[in-house]
Amino acid sequence: VLRPYIKTFLIIECEEGVVNRVLPGTAPVIAFRFKGTVNYIKENAVETLPASMISGLRKSVRLINYTKDSGNLLVQFREGGIAAFSKQPAHELFEESIALANLFPATSIDSLEEQLALADTHTQRIHSVEAFLQAHLSGAKDDTLVIAALQQIHQHHGDVKMKELAAQLFISQDAFEKRFRKVVGTTPKQFASLIKMQLVVQQKQALQSFTETAYEGGYFDQAHFNKAFKNFTGLTPSEFFRSKPLW
Repeated sequence: VLRPYIKTFLIIECEEGVVNRVLPGTAPVIAFRFKGTVNYIKENAVETLPASMISGLRKSVRLINYTKDSGNLLVQFREGGIAAFSKQPAHELFEESIALANLFPATSIDSLEEQLALADTHTQRIHSVEAFLQAHLSGAKDDTLVIAALQQIHQHHGDVKMKELAAQLFISQDAFEKRFRKVVGTTPKQFASLIKMQLVVQQKQALQSFTETAYEGGYFDQAHFNKAFKNFTGLTPSEFFRSKPLW
């Protein structure tokens, strides 16, 4: 029932404290903390995150501090999947991380948090979250036009002219962008940029030529590429590919 909308469930447990570099994704994520504390680090400030929260799409990296003996269950949506559970336009979550009670009844969230804290196994926790999500399925129909646009953007690795894409879908560019933002969470152009940069950072080893990569990705020059890359990862290309792998 949930497979069309949910990409995966992810359990994160930390015996020791760790700071994770979270790169921008292409769909919202719900995080349930069932033990310990999780902090958001920004410009030398530390912000403790709610026990149940949702994060929208972002264009820049985030640093998340998982404290010692913390445990979290993440729900990673498919692109546009959040629309099946909430009537709130997805673009209102852009660059935001807010308490889940802003989208769902606080009583049902309180009950779920208690179940997650008392559960003996991760399987029990996942079953509880599945039941919560199924109970909040809205029954809204999928936007087939937006789905077709997503397929085109992926097929062309983000190198798509939005005016031409809108024309192919027989819709004005303005109307297309509004529908896309509402369902996916950002503009088609910004989404395409995320796809392009994700393909770069998924390289398993350091790139041989950053200049060549910049031009292949549709960037004006290497300086433009380097700026976009650092905004996405928080590091220069050389620093990033020398760093430890992300998890």
